[in-house]
Amino acid sequence: MKKKALLVNDSKFESLVLRDMLSKLDFEVEIADEFDAVYEVEQFRPDIIIVNYIMQQTTGDELIQQIKSGQPSAKCVLSSSNTVKMSDLDGKRIDGILHTPISIFSLKDTLHRLGTVSVDSDLLQTSNTEGSGRFCDGCNQDISAFSMNIVFCPFCGDELQDK
Repeated sequence: MKKKALLVNDSKFESLVLRDMLSKLDFEVEIADEFDAVYEVEQFRPDIIIVNYIMQQTTGDELIQQIKSGQPSAKCVLSSSNTVKMSDLDGKRIDGILHTPISIFSLKDTLHRLGTVSVDSDLLQTSNTEGSGRFCDGCNQDISAFSMNIVFCPFCGDELQDK
């Protein structure tokens, strides 16, 4: 059975691009706007909900709180072109952040961390030598097991600095 994803975004273009990426990862995808989101969650029962941060009448973090009040176990990810961090949303029940433009790698990585997809072998490096640790400047997590091509930390979402 295919996993289900609900995209809540007022940008049709962003929704279509993300829908295509999720379809390639074998998800059944529905798209909703901010006004239909809560209804679509109840009807569609998605495994993952990706909500845009800035919309016309609300913000994604507020909408996620609405969704979580009715569906506390729902996995909700905020997508944003802003430099929003999890620490900026302290106390909110947001499961992750995707920074747009979203790459297939960051999408797979976020879905993997939330338990909705399994990790591909191309996500991990083929070699990792002793003492070659690579750490995120933002959260100090060891990211040496991940490809050197990642742009955002898989743990905190901070943009990685080239060294």
